[in-house]
Amino acid sequence: MKRYFFHIRECDDLELDVEGIEFVDDAAARIGAISAAKEMVMEAVVCDTRIDGRQLEIMSAGGDLVAVVSLQSVIKI
Repeated sequence: MKRYFFHIRECDDLELDVEGIEFVDDAAARIGAISAAKEMVMEAVVCDTRIDGRQLEIMSAGGDLVAVVSLQSVIKI
């Protein structure tokens, strides 16, 4: 298992995930980030907050950028 970090970027602000979570591989980490982004969208709807520009940056424990998942990309309209 490898550790991945889901940093939250909102425009120029970056909130670092200091704990991370373990996944089997990059693909599993991306699926986990999509699920987390969907939860963040649901919370934003309930709290009536904007999601423009918010995204999860998936980083490996080695510091490599694995993928970026924008909150807008997980909404199916």
